[in-house]
Amino acid sequence: MADDEVVRRLDELMDLFTRRLLDDRQKRATIEVLQQELDHARQGLAAEYLLPLVHEIALVVDRLDRYDGADPEFAASVAAELVEALARQGVTEITVDDEFDPSRHEAVETTDRAELPAGQVVEVRRRGFAHTAAVLRPAQVVVNQTASEGGPA
Repeated sequence: MADDEVVRRLDELMDLFTRRLLDDRQKRATIEVLQQELDHARQGLAAEYLLPLVHEIALVVDRLDRYDGADPEFAASVAAELVEALARQGVTEITVDDEFDPSRHEAVETTDRAELPAGQVVEVRRRGFAHTAAVLRPAQVVVNQTASEGGPA
């Protein structure tokens, strides 16, 4: 009879262990989901509160970029400091590589340069800014529309 009691108690302990293990897994999964939702909410709030500030600072940077007065080097250094201040808050300047990316760039003009490939960014008209993966303001660019040598792309 004592052996039966030991087996019964072991079965109870195994059942308790299994239930707690499943409960822990479920709790961990719930915590992960909540953490993802919290991160998403933080990003949304950051973008919501950052967007007006970034917009205002970007307008000042635009004016400084176009400044051609007595001390353009000073204007360029102030613009660089403003962009650095944004970067410290997680707002980065959108990079403009050679190729046009409609998810990060806004084509404001096209050009026909036979020596350049179609879709290549020729000029940046206005800087763009992003926070994490969210584009707060796309970079405005001039894009080449004529393909080189091989005809249309």
